[in-house]
Amino acid sequence: MKPSLFCICILLLLITVSQAGWCAAPLPTDPLAIRTELRALRKKAADNNPQVGARIDALMKQLQKLQGERDAAESQARGEAKPVEEGEEAAATREKMYEQVQKAAAKGKGAELDLAEPVRDQIIKEYEEDRDQTIKNPGYYQEQTVLVIDLSRKESQLVIDVMDKFTGIKTLILTGGEHGAPVDLPGILNKAKNYPLTELHIFNFRNFLTAVPESVGGFAGLTKLSLFNNNIKQLPTAVAKMKQLRVLHLDVNPIATILPKIKGLFALTEIGVGKTNISTAELAQLAKLLPNCRIVTE
Repeated sequence: MKPSLFCICILLLLITVSQAGWCAAPLPTDPLAIRTELRALRKKAADNNPQVGARIDALMKQLQKLQGERDAAESQARGEAKPVEEGEEAAATREKMYEQVQKAAAKGKGAELDLAEPVRDQIIKEYEEDRDQTIKNPGYYQEQTVLVIDLSRKESQLVIDVMDKFTGIKTLILTGGEHGAPVDLPGILNKAKNYPLTELHIFNFRNFLTAVPESVGGFAGLTKLSLFNNNIKQLPTAVAKMKQLRVLHLDVNPIATILPKIKGLFALTEIGVGKTNISTAELAQLAKLLPNCRIVTE
């Protein structure tokens, strides 16, 4: 017996209402619950369902909001001055970059994903549009707080050549692009030595990057350091000096140990060690040494 047209319409209506109700569900207030839901939703994102996409966007904004509230609360607990709220553009850049990192982490080693794509094109576009104007207007360099350099693109050298002109960069993002690229990391960090950095992200260089220079210790104000998806086998000793460091991502690197270099970094609230060679025993020891730090292994 064939189903009637009326029954089919009712079924479709129920499915639509169900999806709408699900997408309108209250946003979680627990970051772990948000990340769990995001992993599940991204498996459905391939269906190009606009409701799924809208839910993902809402969850990412909620995660960004919770992270900001947590950072502010931790700063006040330590007696620090209330941080100045970042502009919409900087917040959007941070959100897009974090989303790309989460996608790459889910795919694991060898993932064919351009982590800097959401921000790289905009930075290059602005640089090319304002290149002639910036020669006449040095204020352009002073206004920038986020700098992205994709070493897989030929335009990257243009940015590197004028790095010393920037004076207010707080977030420096270095990437090897989709397939990795050679990088003179000591040279680039030397050009950035006077930046008031609070975040440094060095990722997706794959086998082209096997070590981080000790000069990274010169950025004493870092609160976030990401070394995602490289071929780094050990942390530089200078990391032990980063007493303000709160977030450290080492995922997808053949690192076998991070002790004792980070045991004194009591400001840490999160360490990412997914797809590394760090033993279960060392992770247990880390949990005891840094009881207020969340250790992320996935």
